[in-house]
Amino acid sequence: MEHSHPDHFLLGTIVRTHGVRGDVLALLDTDTPNRYKSMKEVFVESAGVLKHYAVSKVSINAGQSTATLHLTGIEDMNAAETLLKHKLYLPLSSLPKLRGKKFYFHEVIGYTVVDAIKGTLGPITTVYERSDQPVIECDLQGKSILFPVHDDLIRKIDREEKQFHVQLPEGLIDIYLED
Repeated sequence: MEHSHPDHFLLGTIVRTHGVRGDVLALLDTDTPNRYKSMKEVFVESAGVLKHYAVSKVSINAGQSTATLHLTGIEDMNAAETLLKHKLYLPLSSLPKLRGKKFYFHEVIGYTVVDAIKGTLGPITTVYERSDQPVIECDLQGKSILFPVHDDLIRKIDREEKQFHVQLPEGLIDIYLED
């Protein structure tokens, strides 16, 4: 069951123990594992609650997007085994700020979609993370409109005004408005 931690993002999952001194191997859900090589803390989800751990050692295995971690207080294999399959989270505040057309999916929820031709459409309600093609859902007068997250469609992201400017293919919006 997925729990919601609105101020945190999912970093990965503890997949196995490593050695006898309590280290764990985590599979990181990121394209940039090296960004986390100097992390000093992590939150481990247990029974829907996040528990804070200091991280005393990190080694990134970039080829596999895995990291070997030593969490302070987890000092032997038995303690490490209790964390298997637990999800790891970090605070959203630890993410670097993105600029231009790059964005975090969670960041744009609630932004107003503005189309170059049709004008203001409505708020982004969901971003579906599909590996082949992420999709944005926005609400237009109570109807859901879906469009792919694609560089060619995104004109700009105005973070101050919370607007997501797009140029959607001609006719796309009309398909959703037909009864």
